[in-house]
Amino acid sequence: MTWEYRVIHINVESGSPPGPPDPKADSERLGGALSPDYLKREFPQQYNAEAQKPRHPAEQLQFFLNALGKENWEMVEAAQVGPLLMFFFKRPRREPPKAIDIPDTPPES
Repeated sequence: MTWEYRVIHINVESGSPPGPPDPKADSERLGGALSPDYLKREFPQQYNAEAQKPRHPAEQLQFFLNALGKENWEMVEAAQVGPLLMFFFKRPRREPPKAIDIPDTPPES
């Protein structure tokens, strides 16, 4: 069996986590290219009332790991590399479908 691997890193920084999403601040950060109303309308999952409640980092990580698990990734190790926390995943390599040899000319009758 052959494996494919995926490596994810997380920046580990001290300090408080970022605040809840703010469409006005995000619009300003984009130089006003997208209005706050547009951001709220087009990205409701980002700016709804539920998104305003900060999620604990462990809950965010759990959600992320479960999403990878649904794609059949298995975490095999977590290691600190400098300031980065690295997560190593593996899953069986999906073999590409084998090509079917189709003749250029139809068979003679």
